[in-house]
Amino acid sequence: MNETSNPLAIILLINSVIIISLILNQNESKNESASTQTSSVVNPLELITWGCVLIQLVLLLINLKVVN
Repeated sequence: MNETSNPLAIILLINSVIIISLILNQNESKNESASTQTSSVVNPLELITWGCVLIQLVLLLINLKVVN
């Protein structure tokens, strides 16, 4: 089976792009708000990013088990 036609590999790729875009978005927003706020409130995008990273790790483990 070709790796690119594997649905799990496609989901991993999409999730990777989402994680990268969320991290870049947080980076830009943190630079913009660094001078205006000094609050310790957790950004909701940060929680979404950690959730996506956790999903990515679980899917990667599943993919490794399925391929081997």
